[in-house]
Amino acid sequence: MLPPTLLPQVPGLQVRALTIGSNGVLVEAATTAQPATCPDCGRTSVRVHSRYPRTLTDRPLATTPLRYHLTVRRFVCANAACPRRVFAEPLPDLASPRARTTTDLTAAHTAIGFTAGGEPGSRLARALAMPTSPDTLLRRVRAAHVPPGSPPRYVGLDDWAVKKGQHYGTMVVDLERGRVVALLPGRDGTAVADWLRANPQVQVITRDRWTAYASAATDAAPQATQVADRWHLLKNLREAVEGVIARFGPELRAAAVALTGSPAPPSDPTPASSPLPVPAAEPLTTRELNRQARRARRQRVRDLRDQGLPLRAIARRMRMSRETVRAILGGPDRPHGRLGRRGPTSVDGYRAEVEAWVGAGGTNTAELYRELTAKGCGARYDAVRRFANRLLGSSGKPGRRSPATPRPTPAVEVPSARRVSFQFLRRRPLAAGEEMPFLDRVRGRVPGLDAALEVASEFAGMIRRTAATPLAEWVAKATASGVPELARFAVGLQTDEAAVIAALTTHWNNGAVEGQVGRLKAIKRQMYGRANLDLLAARVLRKG
Repeated sequence: MLPPTLLPQVPGLQVRALTIGSNGVLVEAATTAQPATCPDCGRTSVRVHSRYPRTLTDRPLATTPLRYHLTVRRFVCANAACPRRVFAEPLPDLASPRARTTTDLTAAHTAIGFTAGGEPGSRLARALAMPTSPDTLLRRVRAAHVPPGSPPRYVGLDDWAVKKGQHYGTMVVDLERGRVVALLPGRDGTAVADWLRANPQVQVITRDRWTAYASAATDAAPQATQVADRWHLLKNLREAVEGVIARFGPELRAAAVALTGSPAPPSDPTPASSPLPVPAAEPLTTRELNRQARRARRQRVRDLRDQGLPLRAIARRMRMSRETVRAILGGPDRPHGRLGRRGPTSVDGYRAEVEAWVGAGGTNTAELYRELTAKGCGARYDAVRRFANRLLGSSGKPGRRSPATPRPTPAVEVPSARRVSFQFLRRRPLAAGEEMPFLDRVRGRVPGLDAALEVASEFAGMIRRTAATPLAEWVAKATASGVPELARFAVGLQTDEAAVIAALTTHWNNGAVEGQVGRLKAIKRQMYGRANLDLLAARVLRKG
């Protein structure tokens, strides 16, 4: 017998038999409470109408399944006016009405559904000896009751992709408690405005610089203070700096060349008697290595043939087909050594036109293909492209290079404008022995660049609270700087001036919202991207 403490202690439930078999533990029980309460009218009745069997599955004992066979009574309602004449006695401490699992097992399935979702949750439940279907877990999640919290006063808004590039939604986060309070469809601001009208207690709204959110907050919550997200302000500043650096691209490249310098010729020439240095051999490409391997295999086939081995033995030893061996050895219609060489093509008759096109500086093989087609050439585009690439490679122009063509010396490496803009924002003290970033080495050598970057650095300091310049003063400075990228950025700040000033002077930010969006993405991927909005909201709104 099992200890009584391993079974749930339900008032009014008497265990009559307990069987332990290969299928688990079976508990036979019956209700013993005298009265029962009608679920409709609330009247108590003691008049038993009939009895019926009910089977419930409970949480396992370790890994052993546990089931109940209950004998439940039906009662006649004592209220003549009640529409329910007969009702079954409720078992609130054991199971819900018409449920086939106990309350404990339902709670366990609900926790698994919230944690792992449908398919992964079903596999986990099976491993924990609580097997159930993915659909049941999702039903448990949808039916779970999320306790309502206090009305939020400080909220953050951000969009998230239902299907990237096509459908989006909006997330509302309670910044005071760090939890999601709503998932709204769309990001055009309509659903956000409706939610804000239904929550007039909102005092602060943090958001990115999306126009729809700004308009919705202004129209539906005029009492709230809007705060622009500082991360997005830095992002917009970096994009403006990237435009500035891209515009100064030629000057930066020239400054890098001047900074690096070219090697000067030696003061005393090498004597004629001294041997010239032999240049180091360049490593072979993968294509050249494969070509050498094929050439060696063909030579091995010829050597085996010279040793007197028959064709079948050569094919077996080299793991080739006999047709391939015949092609390598040659025959009456396949001269020896012809394999692998380029044969005649349908473009050979137009070689003069292709050479004239290459000599004129042409590099677009699509245009060449159209010209040759107009002159009656029936070759396909790929044949024309291969033919032109061979001529381009031997001419030294862009295209496939022949082995005899020397490779051009690479120019001074200049980072891209995007990479340099990130270096500009990630400025930090250099460690011992660390090389100075590229921008710091050349910015003083390019006229006008240093002044533009100083203006941008000042705004970055305002965002990071290391500079206390008023926003209006910085906007005037950026507009008068003569840098079009920073001037456009400053004009954009003026259109959202109140939210930008709040971002620079208050501690509110959208960091908690970005974190919750990352959590939503993890849950969405866990559900294979197929969760409806109601199911996704049920999992996201549950804290923890």
